[in-house]
Formats: sequence, C-alpha cells, structure tokens
Amino acid sequence: MAFEQLHADAGNHVTAYVLFMDSIVDSAADVTLLASKGIIKNAVGSNKAVAKLYSNLCKDVVRNPASDLDAVRRMVNRYCQKPRHVWRANLVHTYFRSPWSLLSLTAAVFLLTMTVVQTIYTILQFYQGN
Repeated sequence: MAFEQLHADAGNHVTAYVLFMDSIVDSAADVTLLASKGIIKNAVGSNKAVAKLYSNLCKDVVRNPASDLDAVRRMVNRYCQKPRHVWRANLVHTYFRSPWSLLSLTAAVFLLTMTVVQTIYTILQFYQGN
C-alpha cells in the first residue's frame, strides 16, 4: 500500500483490495466466516487480530471511487439494504438451518393445499347434487 501511495503509476490494486476487505471484515466472526469459506488464510494468530489489522491498515487511506472493488462494495451494500433480502437471510438462518425443517414446511404446505382442494370438491359435489 505504501508503494502504491508513493508511486502514482503503480496503480491502486492492493489498496483497493485492503479497503474492500476492511469494509467486509468488522469482527472476529467475519474473519471466521471468510476463513471457513477459504477466502482468507489467518497467519496472524487470532481472528480478532486479523480484524484489527485490517482496521489499522485502512486508517487515513482515501478510497478510490473508480475502483472495481469499490463498485462491488457499493453493490453489496445496496443488496444488503433491501428489507426483503434481510428478511430472507434471517428466515434462512433462524428457521431453515437443517434440511428437516425445509422438508417439514414442504409437507405442511402440501397437506394444506390438499385439504383446500378436498374442501372445494366436497362443496362442488354438494351443490351439483341438488
């Protein structure tokens, strides 16, 4: 990052990457999630130290709005600000952690639909019989 800041023709790819990572890493839980998905490798020690490292690296660094990673950050933030995406994520993480819960919901919806269809056929048969 220091090399990119001192040499204007070096570009800003490393700085953009570190700023992007700082925007998605706020706590040790974020580091744990990213490490479990293989996105980052923790060679610093604790996950809290990695989160603090990204925060300290980005102090007094100016974000380049023309960066591709900054555009990705803006798109992710827009996606996360929509209430339906927040509700869906909350629903999936709270109620559908196991495949059994999804299977039971599917069975309940199927049985409810079949009950409604049976009721409609019974009512139609009653009025057609008279």
